[in-house]
Amino acid sequence: MRTLFEKIKADAEARLVIAPGVPPAHELELFRRYLKRENHRLKMHHRAGGGGREVCQARALVLDLLLTKLLVAVEYAAPASRLASSPRRALVAVGGYGRGELNPFSDVDILLLHEAKGFTRSQPPPFLDLLTSGLLWDIGLKVGHSVRTIDVCVEEANKDMQSKTALIEARRITGDEALFDQMRAAILARCVKGHENDYMTARLADQAVRRAKFGNSACMQEPNIKNGCGGLRDYQNLLWMAFFKYRGRTTGELVAQELITAREAGGLEEAYDFLLRVRNELHYHVNRPVDVLTRSVQPGVAHNLGYTDRSLSRRLEAFMRDYYVHSRNLYLSTRTLEQRLALLPQPKRLPTLRQFLRRRRELAGYVLDGFKFVDGQIHAASNRIFSDQPRRLMRAFRYAQQRGLTLHPGLAQLIRSQLGLVGPQFRRDPHVHETFVGILNERGSVAPAVRAMHEVGLLGRYLPSFGKLTCLVQHEFYHQFTTDEHTLVCLEKLDQLSGAQKPPLSAYAELLQKVERPYVLYLALLLHDAGKAASTRNHADSGSRIALAVGKRLGLDAATNHTLSLLVASHLEMAMVSQRRDLEDPAVISAFAAQIENQENLNLLTLLTLADSTATSDKLWNGFKDTSLWTLHHKTRALLAGVTEFIQLESKQRDSLAAEVRALMPATFQEDELQAHFGCLPARYFQLRAAKEVLADLTLVHCFMQRQLSEEEPPLKPITAWHHERDRGYSLVRVCTWDRHGLFTTIAGALTAAGLNILSAEIFTREDWIVLDTFYVADATTGGLANREEVERFERILHEALAGEADLGELIRRRKPAQPLYAPHAGERLPTVIRFENPSSDTRTVLDLETEDRVGLLYSVSQALSGLNLDISLARICTERGAAMDSFYLSEAGGGQVVDGARQEKVRAALRAAIQKLD
Repeated sequence: MRTLFEKIKADAEARLVIAPGVPPAHELELFRRYLKRENHRLKMHHRAGGGGREVCQARALVLDLLLTKLLVAVEYAAPASRLASSPRRALVAVGGYGRGELNPFSDVDILLLHEAKGFTRSQPPPFLDLLTSGLLWDIGLKVGHSVRTIDVCVEEANKDMQSKTALIEARRITGDEALFDQMRAAILARCVKGHENDYMTARLADQAVRRAKFGNSACMQEPNIKNGCGGLRDYQNLLWMAFFKYRGRTTGELVAQELITAREAGGLEEAYDFLLRVRNELHYHVNRPVDVLTRSVQPGVAHNLGYTDRSLSRRLEAFMRDYYVHSRNLYLSTRTLEQRLALLPQPKRLPTLRQFLRRRRELAGYVLDGFKFVDGQIHAASNRIFSDQPRRLMRAFRYAQQRGLTLHPGLAQLIRSQLGLVGPQFRRDPHVHETFVGILNERGSVAPAVRAMHEVGLLGRYLPSFGKLTCLVQHEFYHQFTTDEHTLVCLEKLDQLSGAQKPPLSAYAELLQKVERPYVLYLALLLHDAGKAASTRNHADSGSRIALAVGKRLGLDAATNHTLSLLVASHLEMAMVSQRRDLEDPAVISAFAAQIENQENLNLLTLLTLADSTATSDKLWNGFKDTSLWTLHHKTRALLAGVTEFIQLESKQRDSLAAEVRALMPATFQEDELQAHFGCLPARYFQLRAAKEVLADLTLVHCFMQRQLSEEEPPLKPITAWHHERDRGYSLVRVCTWDRHGLFTTIAGALTAAGLNILSAEIFTREDWIVLDTFYVADATTGGLANREEVERFERILHEALAGEADLGELIRRRKPAQPLYAPHAGERLPTVIRFENPSSDTRTVLDLETEDRVGLLYSVSQALSGLNLDISLARICTERGAAMDSFYLSEAGGGQVVDGARQEKVRAALRAAIQKLD
């Protein structure tokens, strides 16, 4: 049976028959049909299970044959006089096409190489007609091209790293072979030899920038197949650098030179082929060149690659787990080989005297416990080091942590090969437990050691509950990493707190220093998402049970084990309470304090919450969340210490804040204005506001009261103030006016109608009925700061709406988002969840709403609640990545909670109807 490549060649021979003397333009349909037929063949072959590299190489072959025939055609049609005087030439593929690997919509780059002799502008040679006639574009090819001599190629290659890389991968398609060989020899002699170190330094710098740009992790939830960590570029980078140092162009050649093992080469090739196949399908699926495997396309790509489980979540888990396994292996393997092949630059700085003396000792290779410590790395003194003493598997990482060293690639590979020693006996060994707990107890330097353990596979073998998280897909929209990677980033975030000297992290650093047993906190972080592998509804509860079992196996005492279990069980609670509950309600603080039990647990949970939140996505952490977390911490700490102290502390803080504001107040302000402001607002307000922010609000109130005395301005017209947080990418608008029914709804509606997306909101009503509402907003189209036009539009619409002169509903309906606010999987919708909670407050009902964010959502929801005669006394609005997680404190018009079941169902129905209308 003929191979795919043989079929392609045979078809080209049979179908691309060019008659001498016929102008190529007359054969356009022939070329178009051929290209369309071959593209369809490759797509069908891919969908039938064709390998990633096979399909890419086949596409390169199709274009080789087509371009060869096209060049023949243009030269057939040229006059004999032009052919006779034409210089030697070669058609050359460069870049990815030069490698002979083209994904379905990848760029096609060619070089027309020619000798300088006989080339004139007045009578250009016939081969240039291939480019100047428009023939390539007429048949549907998008080609990047250049026309150069050998000297110009050398000159271009020495201009920058990308040009040099493209030319070292050059491949002759057709034409003068001797000319092409001369070009390759010139590139090697004049652009490669003597340029090795400069090239590798530039390549590594480019690689560092690329990896940082795309997340510095091979386990991103929306990976970039080409440029991300563990992407195609990592494999290609390795070979480019290996070529400059060892002149090996393929993994096979590196194996032949005994630079890498056949097993390593096989792993690299398998991962690379898988990623190429995924990229092929991504191109076919969206019908254009893209590299990011977004959530919206993952289900379709998975199905077309043979992952056909009827359950969307199981289909995605299987596909993405395979993807992450290959990507992670590719990333770890290339990183290890870069070290082992000495592709990384050596430090050039002169050592200090202490470093010099230590280096002398290290160069001597002193041996401890079967390990050699040489030049900043740990080596195995013998290949029997672990079979003689399995406990050393754990001690290797303890030594590395204590000395600030890394594992030599050879030692890392030896550990991987000896993981069979990690069995039940190893997991029960008290000595191993002691070493592991010692690693976790080194606050500030735990993460590198634990990550190194994970990368060689020891961590998952020693803690099987963590091993099950390896490359596990997280279905929560707000996570950017797989479960295992998220956990490791949590440890890194906690490490970063140690020694932090600048706010806001410095306060957490002080808290971390007070922790007497850091290992409990680190172990809790390590296990906080362990329950996700069980696929249960509440992963915190199942994780708590797993933590109890792990703690018992590690020999923790009952009290410590209880703390560990409590932290895992409550790891979501503090973020939820601080961001979605009224922290001025004593019932909220009391319930949280009862759950946390004591001061030590509170400190541990505060640190865990920060690490977990910032590791989920540091872009979603902001000053508002940070302040809320500290407010909950301080109030709970005060309550645990005693109610009297709590009240005294709060009073002292408010007096101090008032003194700060008084010192900043303009002379035109009166003392009674300050006293009224501090006497008419709840304590929560002063917990969330710094002195400058209180003064800004007080200024709004002052201006508003002045307006009441003015005859020129309408007294009911609100006062607004804008502030643009350029570093955080949102705008803040404060509104001051008299309270009235439906005011919050009107402000929210005016913002939406003005083209602004509401990210968060705070409601404060003074006892004298002056409202101070704050909204955090962004441009609904660009996601950036509010512009002048939107600011002016909002203020006009708000004034008209309050005067009954604007139909907000109609204005909002005209607004359509430029792109979906929530990016789901294809066919997936974020479900709407509505919960009522009465125990959180003595006088009000908390309504928690989770749904996809939509244009006008807050307006419609608050309008529906107002229509049911429900008063909103507090709204905690949280919008993240197109998902709304809002909490409203409600009371009936006459006061009291929403208790009746029928009444709650009526509210649910009204809210669902309002949300459905938005769709």
